[in-house]
Amino acid sequence: MNAYIIFGVLALIGIIALVSWNSRRNSKTAEISENRTETRNIEIRQEERDLKLVVTYDYGEKTKIITEKATAEIIKSTMKSINWNEFHIVQLEDENADGYKGLDVGGSLGDDGLASGLVTDDDHILLVKPLETVDQMTEILLDFLKGEDIWRNKYEYK
Repeated sequence: MNAYIIFGVLALIGIIALVSWNSRRNSKTAEISENRTETRNIEIRQEERDLKLVVTYDYGEKTKIITEKATAEIIKSTMKSINWNEFHIVQLEDENADGYKGLDVGGSLGDDGLASGLVTDDDHILLVKPLETVDQMTEILLDFLKGEDIWRNKYEYK
C-alpha cells in the first residue's frame, strides 16, 4: 500500500513539473510569435508607403534618384556612402501623399552644419533641435520610413 502512495506522489510531482515546463515553453513561443507578428506589421506598413529616396549635391545643381521604393537598408547604405564633408541633401518623398510631401536631411559636417525639414505644398518646417551627426540624420529618415505618426511623435518641427 505504501508503495502505491509513494508511486502516486511521485507521479503527481512529475505531472506538475511537466505542466510547469510546458507552460513556460508555451509562453516563450507566444512571445516569439508576438515579436514576429509585430515585425511583420511594421514591414506591411512600410510596404504601403512608397517613398522615393533622392540625393541632391553640388548645392542643388545635381539630383540623383536612388530608388522609387526606399527601404531601411538602402537608406543606411546611402547615408554611409555620402561624403558629408561636402554639402548634400537626402530626401524621402512620399509618393502616396495628397500633394507633395518630402522629409529631408542635409548639410555638411563643415561650416554649413546639419538640418532637417519637412516640405509640403503649403509649408516648410524645420527640426527645432540642431543635428550634430550623420547617425541622427539617418535615424530621422528611418523613423519617417516607419510611418509619419512615429516620426511626428518623436521629433519637434516648427
